[in-house]
Amino acid sequence: DLTGFTADEIAALNPVEVGLTDEDAVPEVPEAPVTVLGDVWLLGKHRVMCGDCRDFAAVEKLMNGVKINVAITSPPYASQRKYDESSGFKPISPNDYVDWYQDVAANIIANLQHDGSYFCNIKPNAEELKRELYVFDLVLAHVRNWGWNFAEEFCWERAGIPQQVARRFKNQFEPIYHFTKGEWKFRPEAVKHESKAVPKALGKGAGDTNAAKRQGHVSAIYGNDIAAGMAYPGNRLPTFQSAALGHPAAYPVGLPEFFIKAYSDEGDVVYDPFMGSGSTLIAAEKNGRIACGLELSPKYVDLIVR
Repeated sequence: DLTGFTADEIAALNPVEVGLTDEDAVPEVPEAPVTVLGDVWLLGKHRVMCGDCRDFAAVEKLMNGVKINVAITSPPYASQRKYDESSGFKPISPNDYVDWYQDVAANIIANLQHDGSYFCNIKPNAEELKRELYVFDLVLAHVRNWGWNFAEEFCWERAGIPQQVARRFKNQFEPIYHFTKGEWKFRPEAVKHESKAVPKALGKGAGDTNAAKRQGHVSAIYGNDIAAGMAYPGNRLPTFQSAALGHPAAYPVGLPEFFIKAYSDEGDVVYDPFMGSGSTLIAAEKNGRIACGLELSPKYVDLIVR
């Protein structure tokens, strides 16, 4: 009433047009960064450090005594991508990747709450006739060498880049590996979504004593036992495509946001050892969590701060 607009007129406004920033929009990378190695930026409750996540002293300085509830990251993809060369980072050979990554994982498990979760998004590249095996070696090393539990594997759908089909089809998914110390915090209600056809749960945990008899009977499962409502997601995640950008972001805010909501509570601490452009921090800010992260590149730390 005070504005002179109806509720429908206000709802119809495009948020971008009224000055709000799209969560997946990234500022330009500065040529001459303000940040130097060792700096810790305090962004409200969040902490971002310019440093190496393999350095135990750096991680200790960043965390400042707090423990991690959810760690989520997309680490460097071995030698297949170029990163900020001015930061001193050098691509890692697939043959050396597991050894290089060991201290990354060690810093996470040393600072993780007993019921915390750690999610790693990485996919091996393919060269000529072979796809590299270092990601599979990395998963095995987490469990067999470093003491993690392998809790789950998620499939994150990607639109894929159109290209000439030669040997392989375009890549339209990436895996995300879930590791834990033991039993983990789980908040499935926080990520329910609207659905026109929610089936009645059957099987273990559903509370239906006749579930075994009804398995395989399509009419019983999908007949009278479906209705509109709120459904749980599966372990196949959508693209989290940004409508404002018009194409999937390399690491959209929606991706860490899903895991933050499903595996932590408000006020919990979210850690990203490879902050990049800061998608994990934005997701934490949106959902009332506290983000702590490292980024080796001073230029990208400046970008995160912006």
